[in-house]
Amino acid sequence: MRHCLLALCLLLAPFATAQMVEEALSANPGPLDFIRGEGYEQWIFQSLAGDALVGISPTGRLVPRLAHSWSSAPDGTLHFHLRSDARFADGQPVSAEDVVWTFQELQRNPSASPTKRAVLQGAGVGLQGGQPWIRSPKPPGRLLLELARLPIARAGQPQVGSGPFAFRAEPGAWVFRRREHFLAPQVEGIRFRLLPDAGAVTTALRKGWLSLGAPAPGRPQEPPPTHRLLRQAMHAQFVVWSRSGDGPLRLLETWRRDAFPPGLLGANARPSRGLWPETLGFPVQGIPPRVPLPEVPRVLHLAFTAGEPLLEKLLLALRERARRDGYDLRLAPQEQGLLVARLTQGDFDLAGSMVVFEPHPWAVLEFMEPGGPMNFTGWSHPALATLVPRLRHPDDPAWRDLQNLWAQHLGALPLLDFQSVLWVDRHLEVTPSPLGLYLSTPGAAGWRWH
Repeated sequence: MRHCLLALCLLLAPFATAQMVEEALSANPGPLDFIRGEGYEQWIFQSLAGDALVGISPTGRLVPRLAHSWSSAPDGTLHFHLRSDARFADGQPVSAEDVVWTFQELQRNPSASPTKRAVLQGAGVGLQGGQPWIRSPKPPGRLLLELARLPIARAGQPQVGSGPFAFRAEPGAWVFRRREHFLAPQVEGIRFRLLPDAGAVTTALRKGWLSLGAPAPGRPQEPPPTHRLLRQAMHAQFVVWSRSGDGPLRLLETWRRDAFPPGLLGANARPSRGLWPETLGFPVQGIPPRVPLPEVPRVLHLAFTAGEPLLEKLLLALRERARRDGYDLRLAPQEQGLLVARLTQGDFDLAGSMVVFEPHPWAVLEFMEPGGPMNFTGWSHPALATLVPRLRHPDDPAWRDLQNLWAQHLGALPLLDFQSVLWVDRHLEVTPSPLGLYLSTPGAAGWRWH
């Protein structure tokens, strides 16, 4: 009998710990901070430990989050009604004062996330009847979608959120454990470990040490029997900005058509075709010819984020394509923080970075608006001020006029479109989304083990 009990314990042991999802991060996200935190890894942490007023469903629709309802006044002011059962991780209720403090701190603090500051540019916030309101020059439909990326922190404590998981740093790991929350998370929690090497992630997946993760990019690989393959179309591109006019970008548009061997691209990437993401509904559009052609230096310097093996291989292929036309494309890999600083300061000739767009067409305005988080070239045009007010809805004809304006006065060009290729434990049920597994609502709170 003792041997039978021992065998039963051994069989059940993997399932006893299976409630904790094991994941890997390729980069250190830094301290959890709902005001200053920036970057994809930080956004994942904030989506687990925090709540925004509204969320975006996996299908791209607005859904309630901290606010159970909202309304728009004739002057465009948005009024929100907060849930009464929302609590911060320390047990304190989420109040309208916390909402106002978070928004005003993002506007006031010079170290605040540039992405979040751009959402609130020109906005006013306040209280009415004990509930928060916000008024912005942006159309209410656009503002609502952008507010989904602004989790609310406790007033005066930017590291405290109200999300479905409570955060705790452990030796060698970042751990999020489920807590009492209106989204009622089903998994026990998620443990992240730092694995910057893609090959090490693949090995950990094959050995069953990770519940989900991205295998090393390149040739398609079959997942182990314990995992299944999951593909997600993403609003993600590798974009190059030019500080020396659109001449280099016109060359890049030509080179991207045949620079990347299909075997090198694998399942993760494909050459971009147009100017803006097709996944956001934009038609494919090229750059109209210009006579005379702008003169382009024969030596071009392209700075980009270091540490992405697939991207480095693809850029080497781009360099070889440039040589065929007599150009010397010199690649300069940069640490992420240094590249961001150079982009922000305009200290570059050509610079490329991965961009993950919000799931709505207004996201491309970040390339063009003064102070926009992706307007690194100081791009401006007098026609923009007359076009933006006409962009009230995703299907407005003014979008076509805006794309034509951008095509004639280009400031940035996508080279590669990306999709997510993941291996997921067969017992773990997740919901794919163009925003990834974490950033939509309910995100990880909606996962469950079979």
